[in-house]
Amino acid sequence: MHRYFLIPFIGFFIIVSIFVFFLQFINENWKFIAPKIPLPEDCDNNIETKFIIYETDKKINRSYKDEQDLHEGNQFHPIFLLPCEREDREYDINNKISSSLLAINNWLKKQTLNQEIRFDRNINGKIDVTFLRVNKTMDWFGDLQTKDKSKNITEVSNKIEKIINDNHNLFNNFSSKKFIIFFEGWEKRKYIDYDICGKSRFDGNIAIYYTYSRFKKYIGNDIILSNNDKIFSCTHKDHLNNKNDETFGDAEATILHEMIHSLGFPAKCSTNNKFFHVNDNKNDLMHKQSGKNYLDYNNDDYYNHKIDNCPDLKNSKFLNELL
Repeated sequence: MHRYFLIPFIGFFIIVSIFVFFLQFINENWKFIAPKIPLPEDCDNNIETKFIIYETDKKINRSYKDEQDLHEGNQFHPIFLLPCEREDREYDINNKISSSLLAINNWLKKQTLNQEIRFDRNINGKIDVTFLRVNKTMDWFGDLQTKDKSKNITEVSNKIEKIINDNHNLFNNFSSKKFIIFFEGWEKRKYIDYDICGKSRFDGNIAIYYTYSRFKKYIGNDIILSNNDKIFSCTHKDHLNNKNDETFGDAEATILHEMIHSLGFPAKCSTNNKFFHVNDNKNDLMHKQSGKNYLDYNNDDYYNHKIDNCPDLKNSKFLNELL
C-alpha cells in the first residue's frame, strides 16, 4: 500500500476514534455504542412530578424534609436534589455541602470583618440539608425528548425553581427562606469554553449550583476513572470541600455568587454593573466568572459602598452580624 494513501487513512482512523471516544465517555448526551443502563422503575417523564425515595437512598443522618428551624427569620436552606437515575454521591451526609457552606462563611467573615450568611440549622445546630430525589430523568430536565423543535425549551434552572416552589408546603417558614440547590445534573451548555455551573433568578428565592457536568471533568489525583473515589465536577479546578476543609475554591465562589444574585445584587445602580455582574476586576466575586479574591473590589458596587439610594448587601436580612 502506497504511503501517500496510508498516511491520510491512518489520520482519518485516529480522528474517528477520538470522536467516538468523546461521544461515549466524555459527552453525557451521546451513548450510541455503549449500552444504556436501564432506568429505575420510578422514573417516569410522562406523569406529574413528585419526590421519590429508593431503598438505597435511606441512609443514617439523612433528612428528607425541612427539619425544625433552630432560628426564625430569613435564612438560606440547602437542598441536595437528584434526578431519578443519578447516582447518590451522599453530599448531604458526607459533609461536602456543609463544609463548602462553612468555607463560604469563613471567607465572608474575612472580607466583611463581621458578617456571614445565615444558613438554616436544625435544633442540634447543624446546617439542615434536605435530600430530595425527583421522578424525572436528566433528559426531562434538559428537554432532550422534546418532539416539537419549535417549542421554547425550558432551562433546567426554571424546572428546578418550579419544583421547589410548587412544593412550598414541605418547608418551614417558606416565605422567609431562600434556597441553595445542589443539583446532581447540569444546565444547558451555552458557551464553548466553559459550563454554566450556577444559576439563579435575580432577587428570586432559588440559587443553584450544578454538581455535575455534561462534559465529564475529573477532579483528583487518581487517573483511574472507575475507582470509588471518582469526582466529576462542573467547576474546572475543584469541587465541594471535604470535611474540615475551609478552602474557598471555584465551587464555593460559584455557590456564593449565585446566592448573592438571589439577594438582588449587584443592583442596577452599582457603579460597574454590566448585565447584573461587575466588570471592574475579574477577581471580584460578582464578576461574570466568579472571582475568588474580592467581595466588591473598591467597595463601589454592592457591598459597603457609598452610593445614595442604592441597596447594599451589608444590610441584607440574610446576613448575620457577628459580635
